[in-house]
Amino acid sequence: MGQFELDRYLRASKKLDLTGIDFDRVAESPLSQAEVRCLTYMMDIEHHTVIYLRELLSTKAANDPDVTSFLSLWVYEEFWHGEAIGRFLRAAGVEYPTARTTSIREYASAGKALGNGLKMLAGKVIPDFIAVHMTWGAMNEISTLMGYRQLIARTRHPVLRELLGRIIKDERRHFAFYYNQARVRLDGNPRAQRLVRWALGRFWTPVGTGVRPLEETDFVIRSLFGDDAGAATVREMEREMSKLPGLGGMRLMHRARERALRRHETAGRGARMQIAAFTA
Repeated sequence: MGQFELDRYLRASKKLDLTGIDFDRVAESPLSQAEVRCLTYMMDIEHHTVIYLRELLSTKAANDPDVTSFLSLWVYEEFWHGEAIGRFLRAAGVEYPTARTTSIREYASAGKALGNGLKMLAGKVIPDFIAVHMTWGAMNEISTLMGYRQLIARTRHPVLRELLGRIIKDERRHFAFYYNQARVRLDGNPRAQRLVRWALGRFWTPVGTGVRPLEETDFVIRSLFGDDAGAATVREMEREMSKLPGLGGMRLMHRARERALRRHETAGRGARMQIAAFTA
């Protein structure tokens, strides 16, 4: 990865450019239910970014002017990603209640006050905790952009491919910032490396976990990463993250993929047993 050029990013940051995207033609091409479900999940998570920002700013990240400059524009760009996906879905005939985002935030916050408080405290008092946040952000961003890439490869919808291609350009810049921040904070710092490796190994889950129900997160993982092409993408993702100092060999997304596939198989086996018992 090349060095992230913050000044150039700050000057170039803007609302997602939708020029030339013909939303009037969206309904001409069909969307599968799986595509609708994945896009809905992506829309919800993009709209939830402002809550992630609140959590980041409760830590020592708030004292770093480069980090806060980036985050100010990051949350703005992510908001417009969610708006663009929502516009696409509405053009496809998919409607959602106006209170959807409020309901999702209430769901995500339920029962998490103690955990959030402990995380805020850790972010304020533990040295090098910002390295955890930057590495965590890099992992979330690379899995997000790879998810969009996988959806592009799978869909036959021309407007959707164009829209997601534009979103990916922003996501690559977001990943580059987090990745380079993590690299700088981990390089030559064994204590930070141990902390990050422990924290991600123990607590990292795919972006959106807890914001949407687990079955929705699992569905997106299975749909985008469940086949051989998805497994190859997971390996590519983890090779990139393993280049960070002290993180060689971590298999976070592989673990999440295996768990999603295993839960699906277990649920299917249970359903088959119930049907067999009912029909016996």
